[in-house]
Amino acid sequence: MSEQHNGGQGYHYQPFPPPYPAFQYGAVPVQKKQSHTGRIVLVSILSALGIIFIGVLLFVIGAGAGRLGDEKKPAEGSMVESSFGEDADVAQAPSVKADPNGPQLTPVETEESASAETTVATKVYEKAYRSIVCITSYDKKKDYITSADGEGSGIILTADGYIATNSHVINDSKKTGVMVSTYDKKQYLATIIGLDQKTDLAVLKIDAEGLEPVEFADSDGLAIGELCFALGNPGGSEFSHSLTKGAVSALDRTLTGSAHTKYIQTDAAINPGNSGGALLNEFGQVIGMNTAKLVATDYEGMGFAIPSNTVIEIVNKLIKYGYVNDRGTIGIEGKTCDLYMSKVNNVPQGMLVTKIDPKGSAASTQFKVNDIITQINGTEVKSSYELIDELKKYRPDDKIKLKIFRPAKEKGQKGYSFDIEVKLKADTGSENK
Repeated sequence: MSEQHNGGQGYHYQPFPPPYPAFQYGAVPVQKKQSHTGRIVLVSILSALGIIFIGVLLFVIGAGAGRLGDEKKPAEGSMVESSFGEDADVAQAPSVKADPNGPQLTPVETEESASAETTVATKVYEKAYRSIVCITSYDKKKDYITSADGEGSGIILTADGYIATNSHVINDSKKTGVMVSTYDKKQYLATIIGLDQKTDLAVLKIDAEGLEPVEFADSDGLAIGELCFALGNPGGSEFSHSLTKGAVSALDRTLTGSAHTKYIQTDAAINPGNSGGALLNEFGQVIGMNTAKLVATDYEGMGFAIPSNTVIEIVNKLIKYGYVNDRGTIGIEGKTCDLYMSKVNNVPQGMLVTKIDPKGSAASTQFKVNDIITQINGTEVKSSYELIDELKKYRPDDKIKLKIFRPAKEKGQKGYSFDIEVKLKADTGSENK
């Protein structure tokens, strides 16, 4: 057989041309007489070719038989014979029956070493699982027993029953009924101490003692790539105290509609019910509170947690005051006017005002929708996030000077800038104190 390339489509095998000449069959022609000499020569040639052919054939057969003999040659002492007649011996398997006294298999006990270390994930879980609770919310307007609105997670802050969770877990309302279940299935009715919708944090209190509070780590010291673990109740109490592992994917992330918080991004699996649970470092310490995930067909592994330092700051205020006591607000809503928008519309970068609160400070000033805030007390701001970060430096009743750019009403005209002085009002982050 010869191997030929099949035009790039693979390989196929094709035999050599037949080793004999082709004959055409038909009417037999009349042959001329030939001399004896020619006949003798022809016979000699054919005889020689025949001998050569037979020799080659015998060689091929002998070689093949030799190879087969090498491969099939019985081992010395084998019962296999070259012929299988009536007198041939046949190998027999040993005759064995079930033996009640026969050998029985048993598992081998693993020897424990005093120096053996459990995995990091196991250590994290063992340190923190007793500090995570399941939170069930109820609408008090409905049947209090049978109409649970949803379930989430919470973090035990103190041994006497202070618990942190997300504000959205309790429906952003102090009028929500709340039940807390601990790791050992004990249930408690909870009081809502305070909540902050702006940072999505809340504090609850249950009547308990001897609880195991978490330890908080400094989230400012986090680095991208660090190992982290999400511990909470994905799907609610049915899958309570589930641990997932991942890494810190990014820091200082901003999410639409959550301009007051910068998040830790992680690829640790976070699902509905994980909200309010803990994002832990390799030492089992809280580095964040799991809050949200990006849900879309083309996205996976994008969860977000409120940094532990933000949790500590807001929770301390909620425990002490029941609300955030020192955050000022202008009384406007807006979005970022970025570089592209500024170039296309021939306006400066900043925060574009989209709504003015009729009860806020801005309502009594010259503010208009579509104004662009470009400075606070002389400090340039190029986005809504920069504006909020700068506002954190000031407190309610502080007066600040804002640089405003007002776009022209008609295309082709020029806008103009001016200053507005505003007295900040308190932004408690709650519908009531």
